Amino acid sequence: MVNLFPATPLITVVTVAYNSIDTLEKTIQSVMTQDYGSMEYILIDGGSTDGSIDMIKKYASRLSAWMSEKDNGIYHAMNKGIRMASGEWICFLNSGDVFANTSILNKTVQSITRLSGSPQIVYGNILVRNPDGTLTERIAKEPCNIHRMYFCHQSAFVKTSLMKNYLFDERYKFSADLKFFKQCYYNRQAFIHLNLPVVIYDTNGISNTRREDGLRDNIAVVKATDRGLKKYLFLLRLYFVIYWRRLTGKKQKCKQEVK
Repeated sequence: MVNLFPATPLITVVTVAYNSIDTLEKTIQSVMTQDYGSMEYILIDGGSTDGSIDMIKKYASRLSAWMSEKDNGIYHAMNKGIRMASGEWICFLNSGDVFANTSILNKTVQSITRLSGSPQIVYGNILVRNPDGTLTERIAKEPCNIHRMYFCHQSAFVKTSLMKNYLFDERYKFSADLKFFKQCYYNRQAFIHLNLPVVIYDTNGISNTRREDGLRDNIAVVKATDRGLKKYLFLLRLYFVIYWRRLTGKKQKCKQEVK
């Protein structure tokens, strides 16, 4: 990897994987082809049994660190990566996701160095792959506090010291990232939106395939972190989404039965 900007901070990239041999290699290659030289790459595997370990070993000499052992869920694995990280900034690119291009780390660091103040969290946009193979850019919202994630955590770069201070709350199986960023928002950490695509997002991730479970985890986060009228407005929105999904799901099932 060629570092085009030598006076740059060390970035830690963490990949978490479990039995994902079909998607893991493209993620590893996406990280290893970055043209940013000041990077450490940590891979945390949850004790895969599908051949992933043999594939990881092919790249072991180019990994800063890796481990494979049983964990208690994705956020437990991500916390392992945080504790091992030594970079100034940390980002997560989990199995199935890839960076938008080979220069994204360089572009992100260039953007960060032009920022005023001391941002603790910077995040960008994502590219979503359509069924026909084309990509659509999904623009993240400006910093705010709402009932759900307003950016994709794979597009975020967080000061490692901040992540080590908070870590992810492992009681949540789907929304610990939402709780982390809500805590940061309420504690007045500086968020900056970079208007550039950072990752091509894998829509087969756990938070997408088990959507209602994720919504219920969001409800638990809102109950734990928000206060006053805002809390009840957020809860109303979340319960309505669950109700609407069930209602439209029943309608779709009825249509299929009629056919």
